[in-house]
Amino acid sequence: MAIASKQTDPLTRSKSITSLNTISNILDSARKVLIEHGHTGFTTRKVSQLAGISPGNLSYHFPNKNQLLQALITRMLDEYLCNFEVALNIGSDQDNIGLEALIDWLMKDAVSTATVRTFRELWAMALHDEAISRMVDRFYDETIERTTALIANAYPNLAITKISDVVNLIAMVTEGAIVLYGTQEARQIGYDKVRQYVVTICAKEMAS
Repeated sequence: MAIASKQTDPLTRSKSITSLNTISNILDSARKVLIEHGHTGFTTRKVSQLAGISPGNLSYHFPNKNQLLQALITRMLDEYLCNFEVALNIGSDQDNIGLEALIDWLMKDAVSTATVRTFRELWAMALHDEAISRMVDRFYDETIERTTALIANAYPNLAITKISDVVNLIAMVTEGAIVLYGTQEARQIGYDKVRQYVVTICAKEMAS
């Protein structure tokens, strides 16, 4: 008896790749629009124009603005986790190098222009839209949970409760950095000094 092939035919595979490329282009454009035009100027029409596609093509993939934002936030989470894994792989479970690299990356990212503008706009939208507020809350919850799991996997000898406590602390510090240093690094205590303190203290606390 002949067994049906499970291989995807070239045409279907090509369409799938094209669709993924279109989605990636849409999400890239969505973040650029959010950064450049803010939450008040964030529209699907502007996103479709920047992406170089028709509004109908965009709505085929994302029927409304909230679904587009959900996809953008989900991709941001995936990108963060990939960067976390890269940082943790720098060291070994016998030293703090990976932990320090992860915390240092987070502290630097917190004051990058793209991060500052993206999160400030998302916070503003969350204040006025309950659905977006839930999306942002889930983003933080999942980031903390999955970061804790990544560190626990890379450092199996560390206590999971200690890892969780410090990850929550880092989350609060980095979000605070967006507010205090995101647009003004020249404060009484320079950001580089703050960053070094946070890296050293958190890495030592987690490994103690």
